[in-house]
Amino acid sequence: MKKLALTLVLVLGFASMAFAGWDKCQGCHNGKTAGDKAALTAKFKTAADFEKASMESKSPMMKTAQGNPAEVKAAAAELGLK
Repeated sequence: MKKLALTLVLVLGFASMAFAGWDKCQGCHNGKTAGDKAALTAKFKTAADFEKASMESKSPMMKTAQGNPAEVKAAAAELGLK
């Protein structure tokens, strides 16, 4: 039973890592609910600006991202922000 639980935790952990960064963001950042990739790259010129705005956002939709700064940093990298 312990092996099954451990296997399940590892599989879910790796699956969640596969949807880190921009992959996780694009569900809402699709141009309808929130700005899409093009809008974000036009608005934020540096990764630091993007990360700061993400962490300081008052939107309740951003609470998940604010709890995981590494995901925000990964999203900035995937957007091509430096």
